[in-house]
Amino acid sequence: MSTPKPLFRRFKGSLGTFRSVGPVIGLVLLIVIVTIAQPHFVAYGNIMNILSQWAPVGVMGIGMTYVVIGGGFDLSVGSIYALCAVTAATVGQGQAPAIAYIAALAVGLAAGTLNGLIVTWLRVNPFIATLGSSLAVSGVTLILTGNAAIVVNNPSFGILGAHRLDGFPYSGMLMIVLFVILGLILTYTPFGQSIYAVGGNADASRLAGIRTYFVTGSTYAISGLCAGVAGCVTASQLNSAQATIDPNLVFNVLTVVILGGTLLGGGRGAVWRTVIGVGILATLQNGFNLLNISAYYQNIIQGLVIVAASASVDWSRLLTTRPSPTLAASSSEDRLQDKTNK
Repeated sequence: MSTPKPLFRRFKGSLGTFRSVGPVIGLVLLIVIVTIAQPHFVAYGNIMNILSQWAPVGVMGIGMTYVVIGGGFDLSVGSIYALCAVTAATVGQGQAPAIAYIAALAVGLAAGTLNGLIVTWLRVNPFIATLGSSLAVSGVTLILTGNAAIVVNNPSFGILGAHRLDGFPYSGMLMIVLFVILGLILTYTPFGQSIYAVGGNADASRLAGIRTYFVTGSTYAISGLCAGVAGCVTASQLNSAQATIDPNLVFNVLTVVILGGTLLGGGRGAVWRTVIGVGILATLQNGFNLLNISAYYQNIIQGLVIVAASASVDWSRLLTTRPSPTLAASSSEDRLQDKTNK
């Protein structure tokens, strides 16, 4: 006996609701559990330290969100981030911090734009294109620095990353401002809606008059620019930079996007979801550190959480998606043929 349609529709609606609010519920429960286990977690100083520590990942997560919603993928953000940090530190040794930051942002924008051109005009798979550019950018950074640390002695260079206003870090303020601005652009502007359209169906978007090459390329440029901002923040926090500053950063960036519920297939997601993803991963890692849990167990738990988050999103998408008219027609024809054969 088949499931009644009204009941199945309610079931699909429940799954859709879970997909939307599941990450939020997960973050709230995680905060409650960590707070019960270690009350110091919710102390003002600890929260501000988390904001400062996770600002680079959060900023880069915004750019990655744009790329993923647009149907792309970017493995080069970690390398671009390191190159931009080195650029900021190198220029900052002899120039004002503002000029150093502008130079780093220009490098990030140029690298992201180049990624976009490779993906769109050369039609290279995003995974292969950004993997190749990641290796190339890393090589360039190593050649320029010899893998030596670039130290900046100018005290004002560290204001962006290390200074605070009543305990609130400037880097955290910058991350929140970018979350709001780029989130509003993605949600409420024609450009943002074009990103969703291209990520959902690039061919249909092209037929509808959307400049798909421009839209896709722009997402990579934004990702490169965000990597530039993150590089400036880190260089300012450390008053130095190095080519191998954080080789595994790209995995944290991808993780916060996935944990927030943005689909890797493109067309669905939001910046606010990445905010939730940052909150989940930051809470996990900070809670592990406060509870003195071994890094080996941290990797295991984080890996399981990522897989569980991806699986829940994909299954809810599968079960809440209506069959296409072609499949529905095929099913009807099959049933009719079965009755005829009988």
